Amino acid sequence: MSFYNDDASRYKRRRVVKNRVGSSRRRTTDIEQTPNEANEDGYQNGNNNELLSNEKTNMTVSTPDVLKEKPVWMSDAEWAIQQASVKRAIEPLVQGDNDDKEVDKMAYEDINVKMKYLKDIKDSGKDEIVKEYYNTQTFHSRQSKRTESPIYRLRSFNNCIKYILINKYGIPEGSTLDLGCGKGGDLAKWGMNNTRQYVGIDLSDESIREAIKRYKNGRYSFQAVFATGDAFKVELPEILKDFSMEQVSFLQFDNISMQFCMHYAFSSEASVESMLNNVSKSLRVGGMFVGTIPSSDFIKWKINKMKEGEKGWGNSLYSVTFPDLEGCWDREKKNFKKPFGNVYNYFLKDAVEDVPEYVVPFEKFRSMCEDHGLELRYKKNFFDMFNKEIATFFPMLPGPLVQSLRQEDGTYGVSGEEREACSFYLSFAFERV
Repeated sequence: MSFYNDDASRYKRRRVVKNRVGSSRRRTTDIEQTPNEANEDGYQNGNNNELLSNEKTNMTVSTPDVLKEKPVWMSDAEWAIQQASVKRAIEPLVQGDNDDKEVDKMAYEDINVKMKYLKDIKDSGKDEIVKEYYNTQTFHSRQSKRTESPIYRLRSFNNCIKYILINKYGIPEGSTLDLGCGKGGDLAKWGMNNTRQYVGIDLSDESIREAIKRYKNGRYSFQAVFATGDAFKVELPEILKDFSMEQVSFLQFDNISMQFCMHYAFSSEASVESMLNNVSKSLRVGGMFVGTIPSSDFIKWKINKMKEGEKGWGNSLYSVTFPDLEGCWDREKKNFKKPFGNVYNYFLKDAVEDVPEYVVPFEKFRSMCEDHGLELRYKKNFFDMFNKEIATFFPMLPGPLVQSLRQEDGTYGVSGEEREACSFYLSFAFERV
């Protein structure tokens, strides 16, 4: 298991958050931020005018207040064990900076071997394909300039959507659990949300290593913990067992985020149940569960437009292919025969190489969320969300991100083939009740 923790209390920044209304901690107005520096990805991390120190030092984990109330789902015996664990965790933990010396020695020629390996194991197990693919893709992305990618604007658009979603529905100044955190691409977005504690978990150990480097190279004001694990199969306490309770917010978070990854859980009902159990048990009442997934409505619309014998659709940027469309699609009812295991292969130029993914029938997802105490607060496809929210969030977005969305006609956003590729996704927000 790969893991890392850091306490960024040595940094001090000035951020302003407008008042919240009533007893709810959900932000009802926008964040105000002063002009700030950009990190290595061109995204802003916050105002560093009051940065106290930038030296490489050993860091200690700060001690939060002990959780005062027993969560409703926790037994008395579990509560007693947790309280004892919290008391033992009061002593400061020292974390060195040896990770800075880690050097990735993977050779270019090894990539071709790995990509051939993916094709060879394609029938042996979908989880291993996904893990191996993203381990390999992490190295690919380090070797190329993002601005030269044919999907540069598309990636910027997706990042813009996540900025809006996280800062519209994420609870500010709270604790955040990022399931499927990847290479830490959303660290700056949660920094804009003023999150005070961040825990990132991903299946790919290569991605986790990159996330750790991104965090250490950035100037983030929040403490961060990273771990390798499968939140679709393993309970969070097991994944995070190497950390003290204080380092992982006592496994009770204000925000849980799943960006472009939750659809993998829909390989089976058991996997979705396991994932939602982790979410519901780890989210405080009033907390927000936010994410981005493929739109089942868009997928069904596309399938209904297909001619007999066709197995997919796409353009020069992306494609979707169902290897067994007849086995999973009911042409008379114009719907999927079952809610789980509807696999398709997704290709995105310069990013995703025919990786198996699963349809997320949204109403089934919503129903299962309700069974786990999660109520829907927001659902909208990317393009509609951008058009509705961009006027509000435009002044707050990082300058480089805004400029990357500028089109030849002077407007901002995406069009043509990029628009169709973006329309494949939707965003959602559920509240724990």
